[in-house]
Order: sequence, then structure tokens, then C-alpha cells
Amino acid sequence: MEPAKRYDIGDAARYLDVAPSTLRYWESEGLVRTERNPENDYRQYSLHSLIDASEIAFYRKLGVSVKELKGYHDLTIEALDDTLERTATDLARRIAELDSMKLQLEKQQELNAIAKDLAEHGARFSAPAVTQLRALDYRMPEIWQLLVSEPWRYGILIEAAHPETIVEALADTDLPDASPLWKKTPEAAHRPCLECLLRVSLDASESTASSLFEEARRQGIRPSRLVGSYLLSATEPSGGQRYDYYRAWIIGEPRT
Repeated sequence: MEPAKRYDIGDAARYLDVAPSTLRYWESEGLVRTERNPENDYRQYSLHSLIDASEIAFYRKLGVSVKELKGYHDLTIEALDDTLERTATDLARRIAELDSMKLQLEKQQELNAIAKDLAEHGARFSAPAVTQLRALDYRMPEIWQLLVSEPWRYGILIEAAHPETIVEALADTDLPDASPLWKKTPEAAHRPCLECLLRVSLDASESTASSLFEEARRQGIRPSRLVGSYLLSATEPSGGQRYDYYRAWIIGEPRT
């Protein structure tokens, strides 16, 4: 019978998809067993050692800590089953979290696409996608979790008579005790609306609201107010200044 093949640490690390330093660390913690080549004292791994190490690699990828795995080789079938059950529960939780993050990522990609489109093509006639704005009260504990998980719910209202004043709002939410600021009504169909991209400095000291109101007037709209919802924050490619960008609608006075 031919002697059993042995693998050096480079081959072993490649087969396990880990770094050689990781294998050395696992060995120092007693998770992986290795042999020494009697000719040069280099580490070498049998096929059985690789299979054993592959289980450690599997659990580490699942998030099981090195500390928890230190007693792995002493586990009975029943104890191993308990470990697998706990790991499966943790994995299900992580998958749910990743699914939620994926949905938020897709939403942000959608908002970025809207910002790019408005920046490229400019203002256009379109009815507001936002249906209502409610007053933002920082004393409400619910708003923090809402706006952290769904930042596009952050809205603004700017009256044409006071373009320098930005009123913070919550867009399309039904939080209790949030006072209504604006609501899209059936009569809004008789009002011209211009969809546009609003830029606001990070300290809210300046915005492009005045120029957007002027653009509306050039297009024959008598602007009454601007409503908008947050898209993203980004740096201008030309000046290097960072702005908050909003998908905004300039709502005109009723047609006569």
C-alpha cells in the first residue's frame, strides 16, 4: 500500500479557502491537528486532518466563535446536534437581517437612479409621488428608528413666499401625534406640478429652492410651495461640496 498523501500548509489553506495564518492560529487554539515533516519540520496535513479542518472552516463561516469551537472535538452526537440547532437559529436570524438589508439596498439604488435621472434631464411636469407630509417632532421617539431604517421618509416643505425657510417633515407616515402639514387632495389634479431635483447644504443654510421656483415661473407655473422627500447625500463632482438631494415637486396655484 502506498503511503498516505500529505499536504503542505499552502495546499491545505487553498483547499479550505482560508489563509495559512488562519490554519496556524486554529492549530495554536487546538482546533486543527497537524503533523510535522520529519525531513524539514514543515507542517503537513493528512486527508483526515483536512476533513476535520473543513468542519472548523464551515462553522467559522457560519459565525461560530473560536472560543465556542475549542471543545468541538469533545462533543458527543447529542451535544453536536444542540450546537447545530443553535447555529441554524442564528443563521436564520442572519438571513432575515440580510434580506432586510438587501431590500434597503435595492430601495437606495432606486432613489439614486431617480436622482441621476432628474439631474440629467431636469425638471418635468409630474404629479407628486408623496401623498402627505406631517410635522417632524424630535421629541417623538418613533422617528429615530423610522428615519434610520427608512431615510427616504424624511421630507421637507418650502413655501414659495419664503424659499429660505425649510420645514422638516415626515413623508407618507401615520405616526401618532404627527401634525399634518400638507396632503395631496383630488383638487391637486387642477394644479400644475413640476418635478425637480432639490439640493440643500448639509447645514440647511442654503438650497436651490429659489432657482427652482424661478424655473417654474419660466414654465408658466405660479408656484405656491415645494414638497419633497430625501433621496441621498453626495458630493458635487465640480465644486466638491456635499449636499442632501431631494426628489421635489413644485406645486402651482390652481389653474383659472
